[in-house]
Amino acid sequence: MFLLVMALIGFTGAVCSSAATLHHDFHYVYGCYESGEVRVDILADEDVLAYVDFNKKELVFWIPQLPQSVKDLKERAFKIAKSSITNCLSVMGKAKKASPGVPIREDAPDISIYSRYEADPGVANTLFCLADGFYPPSINFTWTKNGAEVPDGAEDLRYGHNSDGTFRRMSALSFTPRKGDVYSCSVQHRALKRTMARSWALKARPGVSPAAGFFGVSLVLCLLGIGSGAYFCTKQPH
Repeated sequence: MFLLVMALIGFTGAVCSSAATLHHDFHYVYGCYESGEVRVDILADEDVLAYVDFNKKELVFWIPQLPQSVKDLKERAFKIAKSSITNCLSVMGKAKKASPGVPIREDAPDISIYSRYEADPGVANTLFCLADGFYPPSINFTWTKNGAEVPDGAEDLRYGHNSDGTFRRMSALSFTPRKGDVYSCSVQHRALKRTMARSWALKARPGVSPAAGFFGVSLVLCLLGIGSGAYFCTKQPH
């Protein structure tokens, strides 16, 4: 699958506060596939501020509290994003003709898995599977519990952009940990020769070892002996 990603500086805005005036750079980042799919993100100072949902025909903001100056640009931003579909596919076609057979860049992801909170048996929690540093952005997550695929409770979050041009994405799984259960997150990406997986299991809380217990008892007895000796010494007639 051929992908072309372009980054454009759309406009520069200013957000005012009572203390100072802060200037932010807003960028449009869009990518298109041979299948016709186009993704458009709006970045503010390299952080994703919003993305375009072409099915709902709207711009979806990540941040709930926004300055009015930014909200006013919502309709205009969607029109610009919509126009990028034709432009991106046109540029992609020209690039393919100019450089036929040129292999696409491929970077394999780094995978990590962790829980939202410190896990306790029987307490609802969330597992996160993070894939970072991959290119192109198409990536698939699969969750399993004790070797069987988990049908419900998983959600793939939006893509994130890294400064080196690679992407990151996270998948979240709502679950209730139980002793003995093993959860795995498998990731498929075109830069990987085979599926990569990371596993998670409930860890036993550290207990007191026999050696530590023996040492503790010995220390208590020793202190009791010292205390008793001191007591009788003070009771001896002078």
